[in-house]
Amino acid sequence: MHPQQIIDTLASAYSGARAKHLVAEIARYHRIQATPGFRAAATWVAAQLAAAGVQTAIEQYPADTHSHFGVLPSFQEWDCRQALLEWPHADGNERLCDYHLSPVDVIQRSCAVQGDFDVVDVGKGGEEDYAGIDVRGKLVLSSAPVEQTYERAVVTGEAAGILFDNISASAPGRNPIDLPDARQYSSFWWREGQPKTWGFVLSPRQGHAIRQALADGQSVRLHAHIDASFYDGSIEVVSATIPGQSDESVLATAHLCHPYGFANDNASGAGCLLELATTLQRLIADGSLPQPQRSIRFLWVPEMTGTYAWLHDHAALIPTIKAGINLDMVGQRQESTGSVWVLEEPPAAMASFAPDLLAALRDLLLQKVVDKDAHAPFPRLRTTTAAFSGGSDHMVTSDPSVGIPTPMLIQWPDRFYHTTADTLEHVDPQSLWLSGVLAGSYLVWLALADAAAGQWLGWEMLARSEQRLAQQAQAAVTAVLAIDDMPARAQAWAQFQQKMTYGQERAQLALVSLQRLAPMGDHLPAWQAELETIAGRVQERSRQQIQPHTLPSPAPATDDWALAAAHLLPVRHYWGPVMDFWPSHPSLELPADDVATWRRLAADHPEWRMLRAQAEYWADGQRSLAEIAHLLQMETGHALGPAIETYFRLLARAGLMTLESTNSEQSI
Repeated sequence: MHPQQIIDTLASAYSGARAKHLVAEIARYHRIQATPGFRAAATWVAAQLAAAGVQTAIEQYPADTHSHFGVLPSFQEWDCRQALLEWPHADGNERLCDYHLSPVDVIQRSCAVQGDFDVVDVGKGGEEDYAGIDVRGKLVLSSAPVEQTYERAVVTGEAAGILFDNISASAPGRNPIDLPDARQYSSFWWREGQPKTWGFVLSPRQGHAIRQALADGQSVRLHAHIDASFYDGSIEVVSATIPGQSDESVLATAHLCHPYGFANDNASGAGCLLELATTLQRLIADGSLPQPQRSIRFLWVPEMTGTYAWLHDHAALIPTIKAGINLDMVGQRQESTGSVWVLEEPPAAMASFAPDLLAALRDLLLQKVVDKDAHAPFPRLRTTTAAFSGGSDHMVTSDPSVGIPTPMLIQWPDRFYHTTADTLEHVDPQSLWLSGVLAGSYLVWLALADAAAGQWLGWEMLARSEQRLAQQAQAAVTAVLAIDDMPARAQAWAQFQQKMTYGQERAQLALVSLQRLAPMGDHLPAWQAELETIAGRVQERSRQQIQPHTLPSPAPATDDWALAAAHLLPVRHYWGPVMDFWPSHPSLELPADDVATWRRLAADHPEWRMLRAQAEYWADGQRSLAEIAHLLQMETGHALGPAIETYFRLLARAGLMTLESTNSEQSI
């Protein structure tokens, strides 16, 4: 079936308005992972699927302190029945927080408490802000992230609890002054053996009022009441299947979790996927779409946790899943949220056909939403393709140790992200329609793809690779020519040549991945030869621009660390990236020095959490530590070098990895 036919069929059948109604229904539930509210939402989603005739199941996994899913530990179920925070003062008893009116008012997974507590203000919560302040037994008001306040105030200072009043500035128009009455979603994530505490989330306006009262010399004493409990329970994953005619399948995921009222994160992804599953079921049943050769699987999960749990439980299925797609925050009204419709590629270590397929289908779909009144028609939305940055369930499936290439559709940034301002008014049916039709077209194409379809995609990938390599090369040449210092220019030119080689290798491997769909016969060698010709032509064109400017030979590498790292071979003993703050596999007892080193790495390197996962992706048991460091730099532009070795040695001491020496019998 031609890609345009698939898009046309879905475009007329998928309803963005109906998807928004589903988003509204899902947003009614307080969907925190491993809670009765999440279970209720999962039950509702499963009921809609079953009513539409989709094969559906709710799969349950243990929520306790001793189970784990690969390297990801489980955690106990949490039930909050009531939470109140009141401020008795001269003007009356002011209720600051009420869980029944706004569940985000409490820091999720708070323990029970009852009592009156004096408040102390530690401002931004830096180490210097605690100087001279006794927090013992007090309620600590801080704009620092909750986990940081927990460590400094509760663990070190023996504070009674936490007040958090910040809005993190992660997007334009997203500051406390922009959202003075919003509250930012915050949560504890308890590890085995950690002492639990409690806390509340204030709006910036409320936090300012308390800070001002304290600055004026007033004492602030608040009454706190939380009725909550932890117990061994369950984690739910809603799974649905449209059966195919073979043992192979394709996968679509969306996380169902997040607080009551939160619409775009991620009721939009969950609602979009729910409308898609029921639409595809209907179109296949009435013959508008053919019966798929590969089954189409759908998962509604608690973010990360559910994906790990499902993969752990269905390990035998993983080799049969040819590709996936993840839907996260796809419903934004761009005019109000400031978002861009993003196609995020899988990590470079998972080179595949998937991102080019999704991009090709997107380009066909965008022809349906152009401004035809314009002199030169253009799409009426902001959209882009972005390199992998993780942060959602595709970072688990796309780990090469799992091996399911999974691009993500997302609207980002969002000025209301993770706040109580993420409401239904900021959900756009047109955005839901775009993502639903694109994701559906991608899944149907993959479910039907045979050798002929793979051949079309191979030529499409070749054309896109040529465009990418040419654009990257010309941008690099422009940057090199802007460097006046000739040795520095020579070094930049050498790095560009490395980057071109890296890009060509990734494109070659992406073409090879087409054989996941069908044998490519003589086409694959022909495409690979054509790609070499393209890369050579691009390189030659670049040399012609640089050649008139005589360059000295770059200084030879003298990096002692890289020379030693070339003889170290990291071998992973786990699948999926290490997601927790520390790899808290239940059997591990880790020394405090290692925890301190882990934290220092995170403090010293921006974007460390994602970069360390990308380093793990490259560790395939064949590449040396030096090769991994080089590939990570090619992918991200970050030269982490010895920091990667430090991290891998932490994993080795945790029993998750070995570092084998290739020039001796010694393993570390």
